[in-house]
Amino acid sequence: MIEQPILSGTDAMPAAPPLSDGKRLSLEVSGLYLALYLHFGFFAFLPLWLAKMGAPAGEIGILMAIPLVLRLVTVAPFSAWAGQSGRVRDSILVTALSSAALVALLILEPGHIGRIAIVLAFAIVWDQVPVLTDAYAVMAARSRGLDFGRMRVWGSIGAVVSSASAGWAFDLLGIEALPLVVAALLLLPAMMAALVPSDRRMIQASAVRGGRWREVMADRALIRAMAASALVMASHGVLTSFGAIQWSARGIGTGTIGLLQACAVSAEILAFWFGSKLLGRRDPRWMIWIAACFAALRWIIMAGNPGVAPLFVVQLLQGLTATGAILGAMLTIARRVPMQSSAAAQGLNAVLLGLALSVTTAGSGWLWPHGVAFSYLAMAVLAAFAGVLAWPLFSRRDPGAAPAAEPGGITASPERS
Repeated sequence: MIEQPILSGTDAMPAAPPLSDGKRLSLEVSGLYLALYLHFGFFAFLPLWLAKMGAPAGEIGILMAIPLVLRLVTVAPFSAWAGQSGRVRDSILVTALSSAALVALLILEPGHIGRIAIVLAFAIVWDQVPVLTDAYAVMAARSRGLDFGRMRVWGSIGAVVSSASAGWAFDLLGIEALPLVVAALLLLPAMMAALVPSDRRMIQASAVRGGRWREVMADRALIRAMAASALVMASHGVLTSFGAIQWSARGIGTGTIGLLQACAVSAEILAFWFGSKLLGRRDPRWMIWIAACFAALRWIIMAGNPGVAPLFVVQLLQGLTATGAILGAMLTIARRVPMQSSAAAQGLNAVLLGLALSVTTAGSGWLWPHGVAFSYLAMAVLAAFAGVLAWPLFSRRDPGAAPAAEPGGITASPERS
């Protein structure tokens, strides 16, 4: 069965005020993404702030690992509840405000136990925000036929602006200002969330009940798509952890390394902007398969320890590998699940991604001493496995494959029976 359109007549739900028009809603969600990611570059200096406060290296490692662990157990249940109850927008607002308040407590310069308690609480609350934002954006895209990629790209732009300005800001204000600056920036997504329409008004368009993450798990093709996407992203672990070290060892200067990283981010932005349009009516799971293939190629090239010129070409593949995996997963969720289940699906996707990333990030530390070639070839094998996992998704007997697309590459999802 196909998800029902907005009800009318005597069977209709109580009428709600009309949603923002498509262009306005797209601008609002884009602004929400921009506001959400503006603190990323500043928060990346947390280890330096912790060291300044006298935290030993062991404590810093534990505090940075806490979010990776908690994400596996807290995100899926909370996001499922928010989606099922129609409180995704409200939950973004509350969790963003709570995150700002918790970070602000670090201004008090707490001791060892205090820092662990604050970071623990912050990780539980903040991890919900990007997942819920993705869920809201998918619902907005489906309800108004918007282009998800062109809204999500503003998150990448925000991260670039944040990363470019954070070092300069802390040179001016001092690293001691980190809690105050991050807390202030975390107020921005809360303010933007207050401006967007409630998701309750969007899910009234659906007569399909849902929202539980266990229901999402019953869709095996969806789980395989999300798992394949997570493995593609996880295959970036060696590059993320040791890419700059590898390039520096080859005599590449920090300025050129910065340009290489900017090249990758630029490719991501372009891919987000044009990805949905290029996909058209095709099944978005093709994006995941293509991302896996190009990721395997990318790591094989990196295993040869290429020079500067080839590196710029390889960095451009970021648009196919990272963005392809992310956008493919988001659009697959949009096409396969009822609107109320979008948040539950996003939560499960975050869990799979967090698990895969934590394993490869930690594992890269073991791989790297075995050599550049060995490390990247291991990532190529992982990406190739993701491609194998993704390929059987295109069975003609798959009931969820590529129904007719709405504008922006989003389609109404089949109801799970």
